[in-house]
Amino acid sequence: KEDAVTYSSDPLMFAKRAIMLLEALKKQMGPVDLQYVGEKKIRALNKSENGLGTKVIHWMSKEMQRWAEPFGILDSAGNIQSKTSITPAKDHSQSHDAAIMTKRDCRTVFIQVAQQTRLRSIFLKNDQTRMRTDLVPKVLKQSSFLSTAWEDRPSWWNNVRGESHSSCQDDVDLLAAILDYGYGGFDSMLDGDYSFVSKLSKAPEEDTKAFTRAAIQCRINHLTRELHALDDSEEMMNLVKKKQAKRKSGEVEVPSTNGPIKKKKSGGIQSGLKAFFQKTAPAPAKKQKTPPTSPEPAQDDSDVEIIAVKKRKC
Repeated sequence: KEDAVTYSSDPLMFAKRAIMLLEALKKQMGPVDLQYVGEKKIRALNKSENGLGTKVIHWMSKEMQRWAEPFGILDSAGNIQSKTSITPAKDHSQSHDAAIMTKRDCRTVFIQVAQQTRLRSIFLKNDQTRMRTDLVPKVLKQSSFLSTAWEDRPSWWNNVRGESHSSCQDDVDLLAAILDYGYGGFDSMLDGDYSFVSKLSKAPEEDTKAFTRAAIQCRINHLTRELHALDDSEEMMNLVKKKQAKRKSGEVEVPSTNGPIKKKKSGGIQSGLKAFFQKTAPAPAKKQKTPPTSPEPAQDDSDVEIIAVKKRKC
């Protein structure tokens, strides 16, 4: 109770402890395979991590690193400091371990946190209209999505019902609902105003029994995995467009030792290379002052005029 009051009054401290606790889970869960090479390996990795794949987990690791830096919880090597308990045992003599988590348990928890975090970031960037009319329809057509089938999919899922419902409305509502309630609020979610809830209430009993937390988590993981891939591609395209726009405007980034990156205008060719591309004009011919028949001088005496002297008879 005291800890709850302390952290509620100091959310920054609670955020630090939460990040460090996630880092402890990540360290204990084992390595993450990111070698997406070959179709067979790609299909295997997409089915791994309960259908979430490994790219979302890798994204979560980088996101945690970004969070930890402003909080000042990086060690001298740049790694996130980790703690296995929010409350240090030394401060409470009667405290005890609530649970001992195996490597599999750590991985399961971290996967769920990564999925929810990544999905929320995508919803923050895009409104539900775009999710319903653009992103989710694209996901449903992806071959990588179709290769990971939802075994517990109800027969009525995503069936069109009226003009106001698209062919992916159930999926969009499911994603929004899991962000609203989380997996812990699954029972309360089934009382919400969502398209799949009204269909579920009229479905056969066998469909109702099959619609469990584990069943929907599989579907949510598949959708999150493909939405992450789409968002990642969009980010890369936007980065390429920005670089192209800078090149067209002649703006070149110059690293600065003090402060942020400075920008300067350029003519398109580096100043040190301009001389290389410029045509050199031929040197003007020197005026010859020696007689045409005189021998070529051994040294450069073009500025010396030779005067012929007549011999006198003695």
